[in-house]
Amino acid sequence: MKLNFLNFFILLAFSSFAQSQTPILIGAKKPETKELSDNIKIPGTVLANESIQITSVVSEKIYKIHFKEGSFVEKDELLVELYNDEEKAVLDQVYAEYEEAEINYNRALKLSEKGNISKSILDNRLMQKKKLNARINEIKAKLDDLKIKAPFDGYTGIKNFSVGSFIMPGDVIAELHDINTLKIQAFIPEIFSNRLEINDFFFLEADTNIPKNIKGKITVIDPIINKSTRSFRVLGQITNTKSKIKPGMMVNLTIPLGKRSSLIVRENSIINQDDISSVYIVNNNSKIIKKKVEIGLKFDGMIEILSGLNPNDIVVYEGINKIKEGSSVKVK
Repeated sequence: MKLNFLNFFILLAFSSFAQSQTPILIGAKKPETKELSDNIKIPGTVLANESIQITSVVSEKIYKIHFKEGSFVEKDELLVELYNDEEKAVLDQVYAEYEEAEINYNRALKLSEKGNISKSILDNRLMQKKKLNARINEIKAKLDDLKIKAPFDGYTGIKNFSVGSFIMPGDVIAELHDINTLKIQAFIPEIFSNRLEINDFFFLEADTNIPKNIKGKITVIDPIINKSTRSFRVLGQITNTKSKIKPGMMVNLTIPLGKRSSLIVRENSIINQDDISSVYIVNNNSKIIKKKVEIGLKFDGMIEILSGLNPNDIVVYEGINKIKEGSSVKVK
């Protein structure tokens, strides 16, 4: 009886040994070499290229509003007129005084040329003429303050006052926005701080009613990294030809960072344990060895290997759960 048990255990051990020496069938292949693009994909906010609040520098009633809400206006186009009757009346009076002063001066000049008047009288009359001319320029400046013009081409917003309203300095009559050209604001993680340059291009996508992949370029890169968000601000610029993109909209940006040649393997080749990534490699003796790797981009079931692999390594992608380091294998 003891002999039978002994024979049984010997047979079992031999069988286990034989099975352990039988190569395990696996799927494995060399990594592929592929040209990959580094892209930053990040949300952004649309800003008007220029925005101002249309206000007055004087206190007065609105005489006339020349713009229509939401309409396009050109630079220096008259937007709002304030009442100016008083200033015009004063200007007419000073013009009359100036004409009289000019006549008196010219008369004194002729007398001075004949020696019939002292130089001090001539100088006084010239001074009176200059004072009145300065007064005219002052009133004209006040009249200009009563005419509010567009400082640049743009679209007007909704007006806050109507004709006849009394406004004071700082009251916002409406807003003016340049949206033919738009700024795009985005906050980029600090790891990309040395990889962006002025004039790098980007692609913008918004909702389905707007053409995809609108191209723009980076115009401003903030040199300071925010300590709280660990990011830095960039501004880009796009041409808004059909004015479909509006300031305040959220958009998605793709910023290409150039191409590189990389090794890629199937994503199911990667073994992740305790934040460490590894792969199984088949050596020249058809034995399994384990290699630590650093991974990069993931796409379409593939994964980039940044370091740890050689182009000629044979990487296991099928049958991983049946093997361990040192296992004998046979590649399909």
